[in-house]
Amino acid sequence: MSLAMERAAASCILVALLIASANVPSPAAHTPAGQEVPAQNPDAKIIEDFHARVKEYAALHEKLESTLTPLPKETTPELIGQHQRALERLIARARAGARRGDIFTDPIRAYFRRQLSRVFNGPEGRSIKASIMDEDTRAVRLAINGRYPDGVPRSAMPAQVLLALPRLPEQLEYRFVGRRLVLLDIHALTIPDFMDNAVPR
Repeated sequence: MSLAMERAAASCILVALLIASANVPSPAAHTPAGQEVPAQNPDAKIIEDFHARVKEYAALHEKLESTLTPLPKETTPELIGQHQRALERLIARARAGARRGDIFTDPIRAYFRRQLSRVFNGPEGRSIKASIMDEDTRAVRLAINGRYPDGVPRSAMPAQVLLALPRLPEQLEYRFVGRRLVLLDIHALTIPDFMDNAVPR
């Protein structure tokens, strides 16, 4: 083969390689076989907003509780009660302008109801609902910054519910009072916020 023919063949090969490389998608442009592109959680911003709100409350709680005399290791129910009441007064004063929905905003309530609906409509939903609704709490009144009702048991939350909802700072817990979902400050035994119709009928 002449030199001119060799150069022509080499040029053809180079052009073919360039065309082929141009048609190969980049690693970021395709997904390996058998794998799906992870979709962004449409509720991510709502969950992030909820976390920010409960963390803000927890920071206030810590700041206020640090001003109180710590409970001794060998404490009594009377001292615990006094500590709770003192913290309750501090929180009520600091959150005097708090209103329902400050933590459970409209989008957050909608998200929680969707999550809880999946739990209560699931295979164990009937028994979970029965365990929550075994007390008649229709006449129980709740108030923001108010004390958790003394006559309402603070029973453990079903694991399925806890798995469906965002995690809380250590100062807070979820509780049901009838069909209402309550945020409970476990040191002050007060209610930073609550939402109605958390348990579907």
